[in-house]
Amino acid sequence: MTGEESAESAAGAGTAVPLVRSLHLTIEAPRTGPIQAVLALASAPLDWLDAHRGGFLHADEEALLTDRLHARRRHGLLIGRYAAKCALAAFRPELDPRDLAIRPGVLEQPVLSGAGVENLGISLSHAGPVAVAVIFPEACPMGIDLERIQPANVALLTRQTLAAERRHLAARLDAPEAERLTRLWCLKEALSKTLRCGLTVPLDLLAVGSVVTEPPGLGVTFANFAQYRGLSLAAGDLAAALVLPRPPAAALAVEAAAWEELRSGLAEAARRWRAEDAVPPARDGDREETGHR
Repeated sequence: MTGEESAESAAGAGTAVPLVRSLHLTIEAPRTGPIQAVLALASAPLDWLDAHRGGFLHADEEALLTDRLHARRRHGLLIGRYAAKCALAAFRPELDPRDLAIRPGVLEQPVLSGAGVENLGISLSHAGPVAVAVIFPEACPMGIDLERIQPANVALLTRQTLAAERRHLAARLDAPEAERLTRLWCLKEALSKTLRCGLTVPLDLLAVGSVVTEPPGLGVTFANFAQYRGLSLAAGDLAAALVLPRPPAAALAVEAAAWEELRSGLAEAARRWRAEDAVPPARDGDREETGHR
């Protein structure tokens, strides 16, 4: 059974099947030997997640869903946990996702706990109905980020990036400015998660250095953190980035076809989100009938 199948089965898959894609990462690390990790992408509407949350949430995660939680934050919490449990199902298919909890740490970072997941780290990110998550051994720290590409954010993102890094990206990426800046932002935020500092440091410290073309789309180094590399891909109006140690400490081996499968999933998630945006909002009476609050 694949990670996608086990996660959907655990959630009680019904007529509205969520989109799930998982990518197995093999990392050659001379100091520790081969390392395995899993990256998962998931997309699902709020009503599906609410209806099936009993199949993938731990009791402590369920307790976070208070009545005061805004629908958008509720959706983010649920899709983030669902993507993480899909990654865990692909990584450790013998485990029940309901026995594993992702709790907020003292800096609001996700912390994974439960039998069978000792010494595993997790990073996750969500945008609207879409989320990405990566499960990895703590010996090989990683960070991930996901953002929607929006032309309205160009001015803001320009102020929060450096001219040099914008030039580096523009020289390697023939894409609209909104996409370039969003991918740049994703890389910086994914680095901040890897470092566990979040966006509490001066953004210049997270500056991207060199940019090269790699199978996922783009690969980068960082001006102040030479031990890490970033991988960036985009499809539709979604951009994602993964940061992990760079060679010689860790060499990532993923087939180009696997990256393309993930990219196609990102494109489909973006298409579904656009379709969801096109649906007129429900009337008050309709919302009361569905029981959403």
